[in-house]
Amino acid sequence: MEWFASILIAAFFDSNNADLPTSLKEEYPFPAATAVVEDPEPQYVPPPSKRQPPGGGLQFSIGPEGGYLKARGADRGTWFAGGQARLHFTPVLALEVSGTYHQNRYEDGDIKVTQYPVQISGLIYPFPTGILSPYIVGGAGWYYSRIGYSGALSGFSDQTKHPFGTHAGAGADLKLGRLFTLNADFRYIFLDSSGTQLADGDFNYWQATLGVNFNF
Repeated sequence: MEWFASILIAAFFDSNNADLPTSLKEEYPFPAATAVVEDPEPQYVPPPSKRQPPGGGLQFSIGPEGGYLKARGADRGTWFAGGQARLHFTPVLALEVSGTYHQNRYEDGDIKVTQYPVQISGLIYPFPTGILSPYIVGGAGWYYSRIGYSGALSGFSDQTKHPFGTHAGAGADLKLGRLFTLNADFRYIFLDSSGTQLADGDFNYWQATLGVNFNF
């Protein structure tokens, strides 16, 4: 009987082991792990610049100018003042229109010449990308001129003339941030004075100009 009881006990334990899970994984299956992707941090996008990109678009500027000039045969040099406007078609090429006022005296003060020059000039910038940009300038102008006689020449009638002239020179722009540009140049003006009592026969003069423009 003992051997029979041993057989029954062994059979009982074998049947119970068959129903038990072989591992915790089989009893409680877990879903496969998945990677968690976090949203990237938002990137700062700067607002579009209002400046024209290099090489594109027109740029207009305007401002006052002034300087010193000395006419050939004049008793002394004189100061002048006025305004200028510039239109840049490209970084290399620009157009300038300027208007100024000055007064010269000749023949020991016996001839007084008051002029209102209006100049149209082309400017070429060979190196336009730097803060300091040199340029070459050349053009033509209309010179409203009033000529008054006094002293030894008081017997001559005063005159009004409108001669045309040409000019050439060189200068440089200095960029003062985005809004302002400082410019300085030297020009020589060729101007005929035929029909007047000037001994030298012309109004030729050189001028040194300083200006500051507001950029739009």
